[in-house]
Amino acid sequence: MKRFLFILLIPLTACAPWTRVTGPCEGPAHHFSVEIPDGWMKFDSDSYMLISRDGPFLQYILVQTRNLETPFVHTKRKLNKSMLPQEAAEVILDDLSLDRAVRNLHILENAPAQIAHQDGFTIIFTYKNGEGLVLKTLYNGFIKGRMFYSIRYTAAERHYFDKDLATFKKVLAGFRFLE
Repeated sequence: MKRFLFILLIPLTACAPWTRVTGPCEGPAHHFSVEIPDGWMKFDSDSYMLISRDGPFLQYILVQTRNLETPFVHTKRKLNKSMLPQEAAEVILDDLSLDRAVRNLHILENAPAQIAHQDGFTIIFTYKNGEGLVLKTLYNGFIKGRMFYSIRYTAAERHYFDKDLATFKKVLAGFRFLE
């Protein structure tokens, strides 16, 4: 997970077009829109939208699309369109548990959830990064057609996670598909 975030953040810090935006944000490559909270910045690409207020190493919201054919980095398991939400959650957990950058992975919750009127799952977990910082993630995912959508919030467990959890819940509730 940390390696993924590190790889994701290298290009962001080098030439990042971080923009301060408030309100609905959408992109044709995403097929979705979300409400950007006041005071937060976003970085947009073809496959994800990264949102942060105090910097992605303290807290971020990551909205990501993934083609079901795209292999995972750490697991050989794959997602498919006929999977039940909990089966998809198990694939995500398998990939996380095999990631050496995710240390002391502790699953706090793994439950079914409705996300944008789609049957999905919610996983809440903690882990330590390479510097020993404990991070907490609320990870929501679902399969729609040939795509897997994930909407997750990760923050330093102390102070930041609880501080911005209500903001994340508003972003999650405002997730919409574009026509």
